Amino acid sequence: LHFLRENDRVAAQKEALKKGDVEAFFAGALASGNSSFKYLQNVYTVKNVAEQGLSLALCLTETVTKGWGGAHRVHGGGFAGTIQAFIPNDKVADYKAIIDSVFGEGACAALRIRPEGAIAVRLA
Repeated sequence: LHFLRENDRVAAQKEALKKGDVEAFFAGALASGNSSFKYLQNVYTVKNVAEQGLSLALCLTETVTKGWGGAHRVHGGGFAGTIQAFIPNDKVADYKAIIDSVFGEGACAALRIRPEGAIAVRLA
């Protein structure tokens, strides 16, 4: 069910970005993350149910960012992978400090997405 519905969510998120509707894009990211957690159940492994780092990171992010806007979801395959959090620029330092305080210094890496998106780079 996640896979089939995810295809529709991706198409809707693409359209939202084309229209400049960032809030709809974020809503799609949150829906994707909730679906991934609930239906793929890929934020923990049954081989080590004591390892709940991703579940904790998602819960902490949801709690900390309430009212900030943005979105978050499990990313990179889950099972001790990572989460992706879209954080407003003026809140990045606060968010990073909180996440690092729980998971250790350097656990949170702030990335920026350039406006051009994916482009071909040719070296002469």
